[in-house]
Parts: sequence; C-alpha cells; structure tokens
Amino acid sequence: MMESSLTASPQFTQEVMQDVAQVIVLEANRVIRTLSLPKPADRTAVESVLESLKAIADSTCPELAKTLNIRLVAIRNNIQVNQVGV
Repeated sequence: MMESSLTASPQFTQEVMQDVAQVIVLEANRVIRTLSLPKPADRTAVESVLESLKAIADSTCPELAKTLNIRLVAIRNNIQVNQVGV
C-alpha cells in the first residue's frame, strides 16, 4: 500500500490564507451592507455572523480578525460601520 503525505509549500499556504482572507472580507461586507438596506437586517444577526467570521479569521488571518472586532464593537455601539478592506 502506498503511503501518502500532504505537505503544503509555504507559497501555497500563503496563497490559501490570502484566499481565505478575501472570502471573509467579501462575506463581512455583504453582512455589513445589510444594515443599510431599506429594511435593515437585525443587528443581532449581523453581530452573530461577524463573530463567526472573526472566529475563522482568528486562526487564519489575525490582522483581519482585529478589524472585524473593531467593526463588531462599532455595531454594538450603534456607530455606522465602513466596509472591510483586505
């Protein structure tokens, strides 16, 4: 039986992390935009989604996790939130 081992090159890992960060940013921005719709999303639901995205970002892209945390604090304090950038 052939033994297989999965090893990721540093470049591959870096590219994957950038892709993960980009997906998180896109999803966070979609959720944040729902706050400014004519019939806005429930703030609790938005907070919940952003907390979930932050949990993923904590282990994959810590800088993005800090940004998401700032957005969460602003939303909880009823401060208008800007979109997240990469």
